Amino acid sequence: MPEVKADGYTRCTFALEQEGEMMKLAITHEADGPHKLLGHVANGWPLILSSLKSLLETGKGLSRPASKA
Repeated sequence: MPEVKADGYTRCTFALEQEGEMMKLAITHEADGPHKLLGHVANGWPLILSSLKSLLETGKGLSRPASKA
């Protein structure tokens, strides 16, 4: 996607924090200004993290939704 590449780089930060007996994972995805990529990944991160959580808890990730053609 050339229009996304033209906007430059983004930063994705992962932070792990202990909360009692559990661990909290926080992800921050940001750019220095308006960036088309952030709109694309805004819905992607929750799906990826939900699948990761399922994988860690059950050994099986979530099914990948069919791509829109």
